[in-house]
Amino acid sequence: MKILHVTKKYPDIMGGDSTVVAGLAKYQKKMGHSVYILTSNCSEVIKSPEVTKYGLKIDSIKLDRINLKRIISLLILFFYLFFYLKKVRPDIVHSHSPDLGFILSIHCRLYRISIINTYHGISFNDKDYFLIKRKLEEFLIKCSNFDKIIIKDKSSLDDFKKLKIRNVDYLPNAVDLDLFRQKRNKINKKTTFLFAGRIEKEKGLGYLIYAVNKLKKKEKDFEVLLIGKGLDQKYFQELVASLKLDNYIKFLGEKSKDEIIDYYFNSDVFISPSLHESFPITVLEAWAAKMPVIISNVGGVSTICKDRQNAIIIAPKNPENIMDAMTALIKNPGLAKKLGENGRKLVEKNYRWDKIAKEMESIYEEIIK
Repeated sequence: MKILHVTKKYPDIMGGDSTVVAGLAKYQKKMGHSVYILTSNCSEVIKSPEVTKYGLKIDSIKLDRINLKRIISLLILFFYLFFYLKKVRPDIVHSHSPDLGFILSIHCRLYRISIINTYHGISFNDKDYFLIKRKLEEFLIKCSNFDKIIIKDKSSLDDFKKLKIRNVDYLPNAVDLDLFRQKRNKINKKTTFLFAGRIEKEKGLGYLIYAVNKLKKKEKDFEVLLIGKGLDQKYFQELVASLKLDNYIKFLGEKSKDEIIDYYFNSDVFISPSLHESFPITVLEAWAAKMPVIISNVGGVSTICKDRQNAIIIAPKNPENIMDAMTALIKNPGLAKKLGENGRKLVEKNYRWDKIAKEMESIYEEIIK
């Protein structure tokens, strides 16, 4: 089978969709399929024979917001696809964002190619997002006419039914366990909390910073490491400086995948205080490294995580709640160990790429037939 993935992000760009596409593509190739990648024109994207870039050169931190370069790149993509799809002739096109999927659906209907779209996160059902963004996403979902829609948040199935869209399947993210075979190797005596993702307000980092400001009055021997970059990084750095938290919170910038995995194994607790999530793959990666996880109760988190069994679930936008969770894991290493070990068992059982890639293959075959 010839499979074409079209995605905004691809390694070495950080991001859940980037990691998911790379993991899925790797295992699809292992299964004997021919896999092609069409992605944004970012300098971080690795060069390989199967990877093609489209559009204007753009900084990866600008891929998640509407801007002129993205709009022009989408227009370029629209015309480029007439040539590219004829050249590759895929059996199925798998898009990974609503705007890309909408454009691709036009060409796939023209060339009679099956198309599937994965929503790595949705906003039309979340009133915290601007009305224009929600209505635009609704329009793209309704008008794209995908053969199949894949979602990562099981709790949103009913929201698609309200839009009278029935061809929706839930298929979770997964982890490449081959990358998580090393042993935990914590040397630093400080309790190290780790965050990996976009350094942006929707990730809840402001609330984490205020939680640290409260926690420092009770505990001294801890640190918070933030991996990633984003449009709000300067704002957060200035906030940390104004609260005199430089000894507690460190901005590490972007790291390679191998470096991030090392941080998983050399840190104590993973923390995800996001305001919006569907199925955070960083949590699966933390579990794969037997890390305890603190995570805010948003999106489909409650369908994955069980409080005090494999994670500590916190209320979003609540510094006090974040501080209490951090304190609990500093004070109770036995709880931390239990959460990490249970998380690893859950990943091994349900969230391996070899398992999920086979389920995706079955969906492809069903659509093509």
